[in-house]
Amino acid sequence: MNAAEKFIEIDPAVTVDMVLTADPHIGDMPCPHCGHETFRRSSRLITPTYREIFFACRNIACGHTFKGSLGYLYGISPSAIPNPALDLPLRPFERSPALCAAGPESSEADTDQLGLFDT
Repeated sequence: MNAAEKFIEIDPAVTVDMVLTADPHIGDMPCPHCGHETFRRSSRLITPTYREIFFACRNIACGHTFKGSLGYLYGISPSAIPNPALDLPLRPFERSPALCAAGPESSEADTDQLGLFDT
């Protein structure tokens, strides 16, 4: 096997489906009309946190094209190198309903539960 053949050697474990789904433009969302897979035709950045995306249905009989959007809602974990030009919100803090119900301000205290200092 020469160097050129080694360069273009294809892994037999890779299927056509794997190659098609590896495309980042495929599989973003189904067509709202026929349910088939769509692909991103193009997109444009409007702001650092908002992008418009143009989709097209892969079903030739449908042919639907539409515009969607992708936007930043909030951060899960703060950045180690934040952009000083942006003021991006982090995840809103909410207590779990289970914690709220079991908290000291709860009127529905569990009578079967011993207190921390009860004997």
